[in-house]
Amino acid sequence: VKALGWNGACFDIENMPNTALPAYEAMLVRAHEKFAGAGLRLTVTVPAGEPAWNLARFAAAVDDVIFMNYDDHWQGGTPGPIAAQNWFNEQLAIARRDVPADKLIVAIGSYGYDWHDGIADAMTIAEAWQEARESEAMPMFDTVSGNSGFAYEDTDETGTHKHTVWMMDAVTNWNQLVQLQGIKGVALWRLGSEDPHFWDVLAASRSGKRPALEQIPASNGTDIEGRGEILRIEAEPRGGVREIVWGANGTIADETYKVLPSPYVVRRTGGADPKKIALTFDDGPDPLYTPKILSILESKKAPAAFFVIGENVIEHPGIVRRIVADGFELGNHSFSHPNLAQESDFGTRLELNATRRLIESYTGRSLRLFRAPYFGDAEPSTADELRPAEIAQERGYTIVGLHVDPGDWKTPGADAIARNTIAQIEAGSETHSANIVLLHDGGGNREQTVAALPQIIDGLRAKGYQLVSVAELAGLSHDAVMPPISGADRAAVDADVGIFLTIGAIGYAIRWLFFFAIALGIARAVFMTVLALLDRKADKSRYANAPQPPVSVIIPAYNEEAVIVSSIQTVLASDYPALEIIVADDGSKDATSARVAEHFGSDPRVKLL
Repeated sequence: VKALGWNGACFDIENMPNTALPAYEAMLVRAHEKFAGAGLRLTVTVPAGEPAWNLARFAAAVDDVIFMNYDDHWQGGTPGPIAAQNWFNEQLAIARRDVPADKLIVAIGSYGYDWHDGIADAMTIAEAWQEARESEAMPMFDTVSGNSGFAYEDTDETGTHKHTVWMMDAVTNWNQLVQLQGIKGVALWRLGSEDPHFWDVLAASRSGKRPALEQIPASNGTDIEGRGEILRIEAEPRGGVREIVWGANGTIADETYKVLPSPYVVRRTGGADPKKIALTFDDGPDPLYTPKILSILESKKAPAAFFVIGENVIEHPGIVRRIVADGFELGNHSFSHPNLAQESDFGTRLELNATRRLIESYTGRSLRLFRAPYFGDAEPSTADELRPAEIAQERGYTIVGLHVDPGDWKTPGADAIARNTIAQIEAGSETHSANIVLLHDGGGNREQTVAALPQIIDGLRAKGYQLVSVAELAGLSHDAVMPPISGADRAAVDADVGIFLTIGAIGYAIRWLFFFAIALGIARAVFMTVLALLDRKADKSRYANAPQPPVSVIIPAYNEEAVIVSSIQTVLASDYPALEIIVADDGSKDATSARVAEHFGSDPRVKLL
C-alpha cells in the first residue's frame, strides 16, 4: 500500500463460511494495528442481511465500514427485488445501531440482474434498458419494493427461456439516499453500471432539492448486432422519457417509462463464411513497398483492398492507377491521416471529400469503402469512434473494420507477421469473426510485410481458406464499391485534376524551397566560419608581440551621454598591452554614440557598435 502511494486499503472478502468470520475479524484487528502504525487507513466491506457478520465487532476492528445494502435477492438465489425499500430501511437501522456514524459508509446499488435458466447475469442499467427495448417489455416500477423490473421469454435452438429482470435505477437510488442522513458517506456499486441520473440524485439529496429525472440521457456505448467486420450504423443514440409521481414525504411514489434510452446500434455483416478472408492494406501508396505488394498479389492471383491516404496519392498517382487497372479495390483512409475522433464534423467531411475527389480525378472511379485512421477493430464502443463512421456512412461509404491485426507495423519479423495472421484467423469464432486482415503498405519500413505476404497467402490457402475481396464479404459488386464516374461529374473531376496537379506542384515547389533555404543556411554558416577564422588570424598578428593574451572589455550603454567618455577613459588608463574596448549602444535616445565617435573615433583600441 505504501509503495503504491495509497492512503489506505479496503478489504472486500466475500462469500466466506460463517465459521471463518471470527478469524477474519481477528486478522483485521492485527492488520489495523500495522496500518495505523504506518499512517494508513483500513476499511472493510460488510454485506447487509447477514446476521453472522457481527457489525459492532467489525466496526471496532477498522477505521470505516462500507455497509453493502443490496443483494436481498442475488445471483445465487431466486428472482426478486435487489434491495426492496422496506428491507433496505431495516438493514440500515441495524447498521446505524451497531456502527458509529463517523465510521458508517452505506453502499447502494445501481445495476440489474437477469435471472434465467437457473442462473442470473449481472447487468448495467443501460444493458437492462437495452434488453427491455429489444424484448419489447417495458420496465415497471414495483410500488411495494421500490425497485423496477420486467419479464419476457425468448426462443432459440435450445428451446424457450424465461427471463426475470430486476434493477435499481435512479428512482430507487433517490428513495434510498433520502434515508442516509447523518452518516459518514455513501458508496456506489458499481461505477459505470449506474443510471446516468444517479449523480443528479446524489447531489439533490445533499442540497435538499428534487432531482429532475424525467428526461433520460441517451445511452453510452454501442449495441452491436450480427457477425462480421463490415459495419453499418442503424440507429443513433436517443434519450428516454419517464414520468415521476412524488409522494408526500419527499420520496418518489411511482415511475412510468414512456420511452427507453438507446445507444448507437451497429449492424455487423460479412462474417457468414469463416473460410473467406479479405486482405487489406493501410497508409499507402508507398513508392517502394506498394509496387512490391502489388506484384506479389498479382502473381498469387490474390484480391486485396488498399485504404489510401490522400497526401500519398498526390505524390504517387501512377501507383493508384495501377491498383485500379489491376482490379484491386481502393478505400478512403482520409487525406492527412488524423485522428478523426479529434476532428470537427467539417474537418472529417473535408478529409473524406478531398481524398475521394483526388481518386476520382486520377482514376475515373469513386470510393465507397472507408476505414478511419487509428480505427483498431470492428467493435466501436464510443461516440468519438462512431461519429466519423456515421459521417462517412451519410456520404455513401461502407465502413470496413477488422479483427485480424498481426501488428506488422511493430516490425516483429516476417515469420511472426505470417504466424500471427494465420493464428488470429484460426481463432475466429461465432462471436468474434476473423475475416478481414489489416496489413500496411505505407507509413514506415514495410519490408517485413512484403516478405510475410507470400507466407500468409500460401499458408491460408493450404488450410482451406479462400481469399476474397472486401466487396464480396459485403455482398457488393466491384463497381458498387468503386463506381465509375458518370458523365455529369466528368467536368467537375476534370477541374479537380488541374487543382490537384497545382496542389502537387506547389508541394514540390515548397519542398525545393526548403532545400534551397537549408542550402543557404549552410552556406551562410560556412561563410561566417571562414570570416571568423580570418578575423582570428588577423587578431593573432595584431597582438603577436604582446606578452599577455588579448582582452576585450565590453561596455553596454543606453542613454549614457553624461558618463560614457569618462568610463572609456578609465579603462584606457590601464597599462595592459593587448586591450580592446567595445561600446555596445543599445538604442540610446541621446548623444551616447556621438560622444564616443567624437572622442575615440581615431583610437584603434575602441570599437563602437
